[in-house]
Amino acid sequence: MAFSQKEAPNCDWCAHRSNCFFDLLKGQEDRQAWKEMRVANRFKAGEVIFYEGDRPRSVFVVCTGNVKVYKSSRSGQQLVTRIERPGDLLGHLAILAGGSVYEGTGEAMEESVVSMMDQMVFTEFLLKHPSAALALLGAVAKDVRRGEEKARDIAFKPARSRLANTLLDLARTPKDKTKPTVSGVKRKDLAEMSGLTIETTVRLVKDFEKRSLLKKQGKDLVITDEANLKSIADRF
Repeated sequence: MAFSQKEAPNCDWCAHRSNCFFDLLKGQEDRQAWKEMRVANRFKAGEVIFYEGDRPRSVFVVCTGNVKVYKSSRSGQQLVTRIERPGDLLGHLAILAGGSVYEGTGEAMEESVVSMMDQMVFTEFLLKHPSAALALLGAVAKDVRRGEEKARDIAFKPARSRLANTLLDLARTPKDKTKPTVSGVKRKDLAEMSGLTIETTVRLVKDFEKRSLLKKQGKDLVITDEANLKSIADRF
């Protein structure tokens, strides 16, 4: 299915609006222009949205679901650099860099709706709406801060703390559950996001289960002791 305006959710009623670039826009004219220029597509789990090394032609925003961005080595190994959630921008750094390429591959982790803005359309939007350019600076600053925090954690935090932090970061509380739950995330993804090997990740997940911090429910991981898991995540 191609990108279309029909698939684009209504920003005014979006449950993730508070985390979206749309909410950073102040004027009604800016917000209306943002809504009108978006087209969207629905991606299944594992489908690629853009590829590392491609010339950037679009800016994306995650509307529903989760998207992982990863870098690949020549041997095929992957390093997940970040997880983008509803409201997060994708591809904007490559566009702003001018003449750059996508620094990673964007792949849907579950069924996800992703909106797209053509590069030229997005650039014209920023030129016509100066307040939107200021809002974009705020989004870029958030990306930089996240990158610095991830680098700090990998450099200084032990493996146990990094995995605990990743689990808490991914956890959501579905309407049919009472506790935070990590859904649709493979052990391989957990390992990549935490900067660990799969073997270490599997061993630590089992250890967290023995300590009653986690409980498996099918393919999901339910956090049963959030306070203690947070304590582990904060250790350096």
